[in-house]
Amino acid sequence: MDKWWWKVRYSVRGLLFPLICIQFIRTLILPNPLDVFILFALFLVYLGFLMNIY
Repeated sequence: MDKWWWKVRYSVRGLLFPLICIQFIRTLILPNPLDVFILFALFLVYLGFLMNIY
């Protein structure tokens, strides 16, 4: 991968977790299919970071 990605990926991973938490709370308060889909997509991206796919 490019060198710039290895520098930026930790910042993206650090920003992704609070976004997942906010989206989870939003989904609990006002659930709709779009919010559930966004939460699922964010979760898959975060899993990709944890498994070093990205």
